[in-house]
Amino acid sequence: MIDNLFNTPTDEVNRLITELSETREALRDVSSRLNRIETRLKRAFPHAFANRPAKERSENPRKEIGVPTLTSETAQKLYEEIIEQARKSGVEDVRDRLSALSLPDLSFLRHELGASLGKRKPSAKTLIEIILGRVRESVMLSRHTDRQQLVEQSAMPKNPSKEGEGQ
Repeated sequence: MIDNLFNTPTDEVNRLITELSETREALRDVSSRLNRIETRLKRAFPHAFANRPAKERSENPRKEIGVPTLTSETAQKLYEEIIEQARKSGVEDVRDRLSALSLPDLSFLRHELGASLGKRKPSAKTLIEIILGRVRESVMLSRHTDRQQLVEQSAMPKNPSKEGEGQ
């Protein structure tokens, strides 16, 4: 009479380890044979294995981010317009307007605003949120101060001789 019809867990593990090592050895053998065949074919028919032209190569679309169409001046004007739009109609309208911009333009605008970037290649959604953060800051700050007045004050040259006359 047979006491044990089934393998014990230890026997099963040992059998699987043996099968795995045999499979690996078979894959190594197949790989080495394929390499030998490929090497012989390349020697016999070098023109068949010539490098493909650049057009045929598959290119990664993420690498081609593109060139921004904005300049520093247009980015500043756009930012000023966006701030005014945010004051008047809210952030959601600004979000829609920013969504219409291309990824290179969003990245350029973010760079011009001096906003930090956590990721190396951010998505359009991330860039829009970064820019909206700057817009929210500007709107909040402008509620308490007149932004144009601050710009004019910083543009005016200071005359230290007049400040000392009153004392």
